Amino acid sequence: MARFLKSRLKTKGAAPGSFIFLGKQKIDTPRIKLFSYNAETHSEKEYKNIHDALAKINPNQINWLNIDGLHDIKPIQEIESKFNISNLALENVLNTDMRSKLIEDKNSIIVVSKAAHFNKEINKISVEQISFILCPNLLISLQEKPSDYFESVRNRIRENMGKIKKLPADYLLYSLLDCIIDNNFLIIEQVGDKIEQIDKKIIAHEKDVNAEIYLYKTEIAYLRKTIRPLKEMMTRLLRADSNLIKKESIVYFQELNDLIEQSIDAVDTYQNMVNDQLNHYNTNISNQANAIMKFLTIFASIFIPLTFIAGIYGTNFDYIPELHFKYGYFAMWGIMISVAGVMLYNFKRNKWF
Repeated sequence: MARFLKSRLKTKGAAPGSFIFLGKQKIDTPRIKLFSYNAETHSEKEYKNIHDALAKINPNQINWLNIDGLHDIKPIQEIESKFNISNLALENVLNTDMRSKLIEDKNSIIVVSKAAHFNKEINKISVEQISFILCPNLLISLQEKPSDYFESVRNRIRENMGKIKKLPADYLLYSLLDCIIDNNFLIIEQVGDKIEQIDKKIIAHEKDVNAEIYLYKTEIAYLRKTIRPLKEMMTRLLRADSNLIKKESIVYFQELNDLIEQSIDAVDTYQNMVNDQLNHYNTNISNQANAIMKFLTIFASIFIPLTFIAGIYGTNFDYIPELHFKYGYFAMWGIMISVAGVMLYNFKRNKWF
């Protein structure tokens, strides 16, 4: 399967709005956890099925429903029925190949985002789709698998840290998106550190550096594909005409927008750096080849007149006066050495080597 584009055979011929999971199943059974909180208290509980979790949503508190595992479409079907959300909007949540985007529905806002992960052992980037459904006093987060991206937010709720328990659900959305963007920054930093180390290897003329350059050229392109659409998503969120996004929260999302721009600039910088490294590497290879050709050319140029002299005295004519000269052999060597010396002197004076 292509890495940059997932197979869409399952959706071929399907009606618009069909709930079809596109991607790789990463856990056996979905995990469903509900956080309910206000300024004074909070509760958290894990449920075996979505029906029981939805029944425990408290309309007088802020509710955070987290679902790990997208391969089971039953939770999405229950959410569609419970909150009257468009199936055309919800089908984007099940398509893990979907680029980051924002969808405004009549009763909700759906945000599709991407979180990157860098495997240092194989130097490969993988991407997880994380979607959010914002409703009045409710935020639903949907992940492909359990992760610790949002553990800091959970701890802030448990320990009543900061202002998260005093503000509406859109602030919770901001907090979770902030975790994703911070995580992506960390991945950019890790990949960037690897890319910066390539400069030293190029200068040291290390072997196999070409394969490493091409590896990170692919990885940074994959990371760029992941991060750049976040900018468009955040721009649409800032312009959203919905009561679910409070005016007081716009300043927080604007800060996220600035961070996304900064992350895009960093990715573009490293992409340009990899391209420059590839050009530098190819230039080094060309210079090495030129140096070898220069040496061979100088070597051949010196021996051409020497071969000419040796060829003359290697002929089979009976009458070659110098052959009977007592010091003819030494004279020939003297001439050959002098010719070679003069040529080397001229090469050196012209800085040909």
